[in-house]
Amino acid sequence: MEQMQNNSLTQTSTHNPQMRGELVRGDWEGLYQTSTEWLKTEQGQPVATFIQNIACLFINPPAIIRNKRYLDTVRSQDWKVVLSWFKEFQTESDRHSPYFQALDFILQPSSKKQESIESALQEHPNQAELLFLQAVALRDRGASIEKLKLAVQNMPEFPAALYLLGIFSLQMNQVDAAEGYLKRAVEIAPDFLEAHYQLASLYSLYVPNSAEQVSRHLNKVIELDPEGGAGKDAKKVLEGKTEPQYGQRIGSRTGGRRGGMSILTILGISLLTVVLFSGPIASLFKITSPTVGVLAGLFVFIGLYSAFGRKK
Repeated sequence: MEQMQNNSLTQTSTHNPQMRGELVRGDWEGLYQTSTEWLKTEQGQPVATFIQNIACLFINPPAIIRNKRYLDTVRSQDWKVVLSWFKEFQTESDRHSPYFQALDFILQPSSKKQESIESALQEHPNQAELLFLQAVALRDRGASIEKLKLAVQNMPEFPAALYLLGIFSLQMNQVDAAEGYLKRAVEIAPDFLEAHYQLASLYSLYVPNSAEQVSRHLNKVIELDPEGGAGKDAKKVLEGKTEPQYGQRIGSRTGGRRGGMSILTILGISLLTVVLFSGPIASLFKITSPTVGVLAGLFVFIGLYSAFGRKK
């Protein structure tokens, strides 16, 4: 046991300087790679796992899909390790860095999150990462859209923000805008499974004579997730056995579709997840990490088709 603890301390001291430089520069790709390398030598290391999952929000949407179970399985003990690490990792001068402020926001308790993000944005009003996190945390769709647009304006290659803009636009029946955002997301991140599925849904439900586009994006979903829920659902759609599980038909009186889950329902469940994981569930299981409240809703939203999508 003592040897394992010593090895962990050695790995931390080895990777901390590298991660510090990457965080100071806002090099999320570097942080993702460094944490991934760390996990190869120390599987399940709490700090490396945390950094990997946060970094993938900004650079690697497919990893968000793969790692969406992270928040469901993380232990309170691991969060305590991360909180303790960050307290030592962040210096006084780092408190004014937008990238350190992004991590600080995620680690803040729910009661302090609004103050934390507003303070950070006062210093860095156009910082894409901070705007994205604020948009996720807000419960006002219109305000979230404006924050996401500003985030994309300041970080054009931000696939997760573009994806959420596509989702919100589709919810508002702004089909052309939704198509543009989702197409841009898959251009930047060709393996963004969920964006491909949403595009297939959009073309199927809204665009006449678009069978070729539907087939192309569904086949990409099958390629990326052959044995998973998304891949299996895409096969059923191609075989004509069901309709895509996302989207709403324009002019639908019920606002939803047979055999699927409307975007309003998806968003409602996601917001409920945020509330539950920030309050009752956190209290019940003594979860100290505030990330559960903010990111659980996002991860549930992104992965909802595989866990909650209703079949025909």
